[in-house]
Amino acid sequence: MTLFSRRKLQRILQPISQRLPQWLSQRLSQPSRVPSVGQHALIRHAFGYLVAAGAGFACVVPVGATPIGAPMTSTPELIAPAPAVADAGDTLTTASPTLERIRQRGRIELGYRQSAVPFSFADKHEQPQGLAWALCQKIVPAIQRELALPQLESVPVRVIEQMRAPLVKGDAIDIDCAPSTLTPERAEQVAFSLPYYAAHVRLMVRRGSGIGSIDAMRGLRLVVVQGTTAERLVRARQADVGFQLLMARDYDEAFHLLREQRGQALALDDVLLQGLRTTTKTPDAFRVVGPPLADTPEYYALVLRKDDPAFKAVVDAALVELFRSGEMARLQGHWFQNPTPPYGVNLHMLPSPEVQALWAAGGRELPTASPRASNQESRQE
Repeated sequence: MTLFSRRKLQRILQPISQRLPQWLSQRLSQPSRVPSVGQHALIRHAFGYLVAAGAGFACVVPVGATPIGAPMTSTPELIAPAPAVADAGDTLTTASPTLERIRQRGRIELGYRQSAVPFSFADKHEQPQGLAWALCQKIVPAIQRELALPQLESVPVRVIEQMRAPLVKGDAIDIDCAPSTLTPERAEQVAFSLPYYAAHVRLMVRRGSGIGSIDAMRGLRLVVVQGTTAERLVRARQADVGFQLLMARDYDEAFHLLREQRGQALALDDVLLQGLRTTTKTPDAFRVVGPPLADTPEYYALVLRKDDPAFKAVVDAALVELFRSGEMARLQGHWFQNPTPPYGVNLHMLPSPEVQALWAAGGRELPTASPRASNQESRQE
């Protein structure tokens, strides 16, 4: 029998654990590949197996078989872990599996969305853009300095909402650079950076629809993106109001359902709703209406691997510097107050008092606000 050491096994499984989640995400992002409950369970089991195996369980293979990456041998062989060689980054990377993985690969895998304008979206050349993506690009040099690497490549990975946690947990992405809301439920699966933005869930409707709030949706169809906090909020109101839910796979599909009038309203974070308006040639045909659906704002943060405080500390320190230097405000102005691809629509959105308070606190406090506090930021048309 041949026994693989933990280090040997990690080298074998690492390419598989990196490629499988990305392949699944690409396949499931196709309209005909929306995962069912059973598929989600299968995906979770697959990730669980890979992570558990990579964590150091022994793998036993028959004598005579050639293990991947191992030389042919005719006698039983025990491959022992190589002695550790200390270097400048050993202490840091030993404490952080994410940093160690980045150092070994020489690259960092960054998740992005296809159409989460103005935070994370693909331009006409399919290159990631937006505020959250720009934040990650500012954080990468800080990680490179921590690891003392001569260079560090950033690799974009397209992610749909439902695959965010599995891809982070499966080590397919190191940071999810998108508008992800901090919630206790999500914090059980992944970690979050310091929050960098705040928004409220509201409705977008077609101009002239006569709909002014969720209370006017009785007997109508309300579109929501599966896996978002907006889904949880509207489900809490569904029985009382009496509307039907139309589930969308991502933001693009949700807005398509509204444009084609298959749904009469779309529930989502107000800043994302305004961003979706920029993706059509007729943005004035749609308006954001009604009060927020919750008393407290949605706080956005970057999504990280859970139980890796050393990596989170590096990311948070870089964010604090962006808040302190005023770079965060400059980036907001660039993405929220200038023409936005693909049609050059300007959002004309200044940071709300909630957002400004968040930046002033260095992201370390979550200020509370009244339900309508963010209306100064999200334009009413």
